[in-house]
Amino acid sequence: MITDTNPFIYSRPLSPEDIINRDDETQKLLKNVVGGHFVRLYAPRKYGKTSLLQRALRDGEVHEGLVPILVDLYRVSSIADVTVRLERAYSRHLRGPIRGRVEEFLQRTGIGLSLGAFGISAKLQLDPRVDPLPALHALLDLPLRLEESGGQRAFIAFDEFQDVDKVPDLDGLLRSHIQYQGEVASYVFAGSEPGLMKQLFENKDRPLYGSAVPMRLQRLANEDIARYAIERFRQTERGIGEALNPLLSVGQGHPQRVMLLAHRLWEEVAKGETATLNHWDAAFAAALSELNAEFDAQWRGLDTSEQKTVRAIIAGDGSPYKGDVLRRLALTKDMVRKALPRLAATAEIEPVDGKHVVVDPLFAEWVERINSD
Repeated sequence: MITDTNPFIYSRPLSPEDIINRDDETQKLLKNVVGGHFVRLYAPRKYGKTSLLQRALRDGEVHEGLVPILVDLYRVSSIADVTVRLERAYSRHLRGPIRGRVEEFLQRTGIGLSLGAFGISAKLQLDPRVDPLPALHALLDLPLRLEESGGQRAFIAFDEFQDVDKVPDLDGLLRSHIQYQGEVASYVFAGSEPGLMKQLFENKDRPLYGSAVPMRLQRLANEDIARYAIERFRQTERGIGEALNPLLSVGQGHPQRVMLLAHRLWEEVAKGETATLNHWDAAFAAALSELNAEFDAQWRGLDTSEQKTVRAIIAGDGSPYKGDVLRRLALTKDMVRKALPRLAATAEIEPVDGKHVVVDPLFAEWVERINSD
């Protein structure tokens, strides 16, 4: 039986007990939810939004008596797709007497909804011509039925919410329901593309304009990372030793990348040993090698001016306008000015202390090697 397993998980969202701190963020989110507010939670990809949502949903249910529902909207493309996601989310999360009462209501609608195996998703599979819109209206009204069934506030989190923009008029349909549910439900809209999230909530012409409290998920603090890494190494009979400082320096508080680096470092250190700088060098090389194909695809997804602007940001230590760098890259200031908003909208870069910073520190290391070459 394998008992000596790597405690640093980076390939999926973490369970609530494995999150690095985020206590303040969880409490801030729950305070808004319990207060009846809608929240727009946003951050770049791999910052731990889903993990935070899962923890807040768990704590909201245990400590505040909320009914937690997590709806994954990643790459939804149609009304039917959204309907199936919503039905499955309720089916996955509702339990006990309240589930039975909601199931009775859904069956009385006569439109093929169910929390069991024969819901709208099965009906759509049997006959794709079925109109899913009546079912979606009924599902969006469920918070009102939850309140009738037990007087509990629903805590509904839409993950990867920016993808609703791919379905015409979906944000307007959502607003037509949720605007009347403030007394019985709180919604969290979590998204990872700042440009699309900004468009959905800050454009006066969009239905959800100004309807949610903005909450930006930040990088992790080095002291929290250090405490977490030291403890996990100790629990598995290892020491992190002198490799801790380079891990913190390279990881730059990026939640998923820090976990990847710690995972790779742990793999290099035998049970009963303490990590050295040689262990760190091997772990860092292994992490970059693992990410090479991902970064190559990411790089090819940028146009030429965006590629050069990213290189200029790194070579200019946060400033893409340094003359010698611009000349070396054959880049003009006008090209930089146009590329910066596009890179920020897709969370390739972000402002930190008055400088432009590449969001993913390991991608920055990968690009730096292009600059060096």
